[in-house]
Amino acid sequence: MNRETKYKGSIKLSAIGDALGWMTEFGKSPESLKEQFGTEQIDAFYNWNKNTGGRFYGYTDAIKAGSYSDDTQLFLSVARSIKKGGAVDNDYFAKIELVNWLDYARGAGRTVKKSADKIQRKSAKWHSNFYTCNLNGETFDYKQSGANGAAMRVLPIALANSGNPEKIKEEIFCNSIVTHGHPRAIAGAMLYGDAVDQIITCRPENFSWEDYLLLFGSDLTKKFDLARFNRFEIKGWLKEWNKSAGIAFENLYRETLTETDKQLQLIYKSLKDNWPVNETLSKLGCFDKATKSSGTSTVVAGIYFALKFHKEPLKSILEPVNALGSDTDTIAAFAGGISGALHGQNIIPDKWKTVQDMEYLDKISERLLEISENRFAGAVTPKHADNPIKSLNHIRSDNYSLDEEITFDPLGKGRIISIDRQDTLVKGKYNLLIGVALESGQSIYLSNLMRKE
Repeated sequence: MNRETKYKGSIKLSAIGDALGWMTEFGKSPESLKEQFGTEQIDAFYNWNKNTGGRFYGYTDAIKAGSYSDDTQLFLSVARSIKKGGAVDNDYFAKIELVNWLDYARGAGRTVKKSADKIQRKSAKWHSNFYTCNLNGETFDYKQSGANGAAMRVLPIALANSGNPEKIKEEIFCNSIVTHGHPRAIAGAMLYGDAVDQIITCRPENFSWEDYLLLFGSDLTKKFDLARFNRFEIKGWLKEWNKSAGIAFENLYRETLTETDKQLQLIYKSLKDNWPVNETLSKLGCFDKATKSSGTSTVVAGIYFALKFHKEPLKSILEPVNALGSDTDTIAAFAGGISGALHGQNIIPDKWKTVQDMEYLDKISERLLEISENRFAGAVTPKHADNPIKSLNHIRSDNYSLDEEITFDPLGKGRIISIDRQDTLVKGKYNLLIGVALESGQSIYLSNLMRKE
C-alpha cells in the first residue's frame, strides 16, 4: 500500500469521524436519534439543525449532511501552518489562522475559543498565552486547560514528520501550548501523534493489536520525557508556568504520564478479555462530565477503537459515533485518523465520500506527504490583506449579496453561496449567517451578531 493512500485515508477518515460524531454529540439516547434522524444508529450523513449562541442571542445553524466541526477546521489550520521541513510556524498559526478561525468556528468549545481570543493580545506570543479570566461566573485558567482541543488538530504534524517521532512530539508540544496549558492536553496530543506515526508503517493484513500496543505503550515516561526537548520557547514556557504554581509542571506532567500508562494497560486488558465497549469507555472516564473531553482519555479511547476493530475498520468509527454520552465527534476523529493511517482511503464507502470539502482534504493530504518526503516547494499560506475585493473578516456591516466575490484572510478568494438573517430574542439584534465556497476548495460558514439599523 502506498503512502499517499494512507495519508488520504488518515485525513479523510478523521474528518468523516468528526462529521458523523458531531451529529450524535448531544444525543441522549437511541430514541432521541430516532426522533431527529429517523434511525437509532448513525452510519450515514444527514442534514440537521443545531441551536447555537445561547438563549438570548442564539440562532439555528442549519448543518448540511457531511459537514465537519472545529476538530477538522483546526487540523486544516495547522496543516496550512506547516513549513517545508515539517516545522510548524506557530506564530502564523496563533496570530493568523487561529484568530481568524473565530469568525467561522463551528461546534467549538469555549476553552479553545477563549484561548484564540486571548492570543490576540499584543503581549501574548504563541508560547506565552497565559491567562485567567471569568465569563458568566465560570473561571477559565489556561494552566487548567486539559481537554482535547490540542489533540484534535495535530494529525497533520504527525503526517508531515512521519518517521521522526522526536520531532513529532516536540512540534506537537509547541503547537499545543498555544491554547492549552495542562499536561493532559499536551500529553494527549503527543500520544495521538505518536500513535499515528507508529501505525502508518504497519500492513493491515498482518497487523497485531497486541504487538502494536505493547511496543507503543512501553517506557511511556521515558519516551515522552521533557528533557528531550531543547527549544528555548519550551524552556521559557516551563519557567513561566512554574512561577505561580503549587506544583511544578514537570511533576504534574509525570503524574499524567503515569495515569495515561494505566489507561493504556486498561485498554490492553479490555482487548484481551473482550470487555463491552461501554464498560471500557466508562472505566476511561469517557461518560463522566468532568473527564469526558480529557486530552488523554479521549485519545486512548480513539486508540482503543482503532485496535479493537482493526479487522472491521469502519466499525472503529461507527462505534464511537454511537457511544452516546461520550465526546463522540472527537473520539471518532481520533479513531478515524489512526484507522485511516493503517488501512488507507480505499476502505471509505461511497456514502461517506460526500464529507465536506473532500477534494480539499485530498489537497491537504498531498501537501503533507510532499513535506514528509522533502518534495514540498511551497510556503505557509500567505495573507491576502492587500486584495481589493470586499473582505469577510470581522464583519462590520451587512452589505453582502449572493454570488458576490469576497476574500477572507488567510484563506483567500471565494464566493458567497448562502446568506441567512435570523432575529434574536433581544430586540434590535440579529445574526448574519454567510456560507462561502473558497477557490482553494474549503468551505466556511460565518456568523456575526448584528445591530438593526
